[in-house]
Amino acid sequence: MKSYLLKRLLYSLLTLWLVSLFIFAIARILPGDPVQGVLMASHMGIADNNLIEGLRAKFGIDQPLPIQYLVWVKNFIIGDFGVSIASGEKVFEMFMKRLPVTLELFMGSAIWSMLIGFSCGIISAVRRNSFLDHLLTVGAVLGLSIPVFWEGIVLIYLLSVMTHILPPSGYVPFTESITGNLLAMAMPTFIMGTQGAGLIARYVRSSLLSVLGQDFIRTAYAKGLSERQVLIRHALKPAMIPVTTVAGLTFGYVTAGSFIVEYMFAIPGLGRMGVNAIFANDFPVIQATLFIVAINILAVNFLVDVLYGYLDPRVKVRS
Repeated sequence: MKSYLLKRLLYSLLTLWLVSLFIFAIARILPGDPVQGVLMASHMGIADNNLIEGLRAKFGIDQPLPIQYLVWVKNFIIGDFGVSIASGEKVFEMFMKRLPVTLELFMGSAIWSMLIGFSCGIISAVRRNSFLDHLLTVGAVLGLSIPVFWEGIVLIYLLSVMTHILPPSGYVPFTESITGNLLAMAMPTFIMGTQGAGLIARYVRSSLLSVLGQDFIRTAYAKGLSERQVLIRHALKPAMIPVTTVAGLTFGYVTAGSFIVEYMFAIPGLGRMGVNAIFANDFPVIQATLFIVAINILAVNFLVDVLYGYLDPRVKVRS
């Protein structure tokens, strides 16, 4: 088991290095000069070359690209994410201000995904080929197929414009108003959650049906156990082995969707910060945001590998 996890950790580190190269390259090939953009945004117009070169030296973009990459990686390891070209703030401080908001969004969407996905998947498997199964299958497919922005527009129109049940946008800190925070985050978290819920529901149904057809399940029924006892004691754990992989992939979908959802609902989180940085060509913020996202996704996938060892004893044997 230890050798298995060590291999997975080495693969994750190698992937992270390749991702860092990709992020660094993408941030550098974005059109436009970030320094010129800052000068134009500050209404300075055309500045002399000395000022431009001074700003480029301040942000370290006057160095050769390999040097810039090595400096960026070294500083990132010690917790220095750089300085925003657009605002002059330290990127780490910007990140920490917005991290709680994004974590709340992720937690809410994860709750929706698990609650809807596992419930619908289990019900569909237990009530196979019934009307309820077909209805939940259609709902799961819709959850997978509908784009985040389109679902957001429809729900804003239905729940905000027509019925005034939920606010259309904005964010209320939890410390200011618990009710206001829950109402403001209900729609964004639900929209992000439905994307993962559809995928989880389909895999839970498929995996559970496969397990329910095994001989040991028929043996459990023959012993006189009820359907609920068979499901909880014998079927759910082996059925969760492929679902753990899907749950890890779902986190990637949720992370990508957060950029759109945060910008659509004016939520001051990391996703909105990243979108604003792209528009401003603020590459220190772009690099930090994308790299943190990559680290989180790889960490979740590594956690999935650890869960494999618990759910599937064959992993320990192979390692």
